Amino acid sequence: MNTPQIPPLSAVEQSRLEDRLAELRSASASLEPPPAIEAKLRQAFRAKARAGSSRPRLWWLPPFALAATIAGVSWLVRGPADLPAPVVTPALASLDDGGPFLALRPLSRIALEPSATVVRTEFPRVYLAQLGLPVSPERAGEPVQAELLYSADGEALAVRLLETD
Repeated sequence: MNTPQIPPLSAVEQSRLEDRLAELRSASASLEPPPAIEAKLRQAFRAKARAGSSRPRLWWLPPFALAATIAGVSWLVRGPADLPAPVVTPALASLDDGGPFLALRPLSRIALEPSATVVRTEFPRVYLAQLGLPVSPERAGEPVQAELLYSADGEALAVRLLETD
């Protein structure tokens, strides 16, 4: 920001300015505000100081929101605790009959599973699109037979399609 250059005052102008300022000082020295105004100003300053030190009306809202957010995130990360155990059909306990499984989790995770369980199920064909498989829109609502490989925790590890026609 550019400020305009003020030319220096001459000695006469400087003397006149000092005289005017001295007159102004002497005239304003005798002025006092009325006592009622001074009392009102003091009272207003005290009230403002007291109001600034108290808590706002909804002071509890941000800590409550933070606690609720932490609780919600921890619940989502933890996931549901009581998953139903998959139903084991003895005829499907073997992994060797049928076609290959399509991995839903990394192969290293599947290989580390000590007790995997195969469960026969049926779900809408539209779920195949979520796995990246092509699905005809006309048949999206039709059921498809499949076998799911579950971990001991109830997590789906792989899927094998039994009926895809």
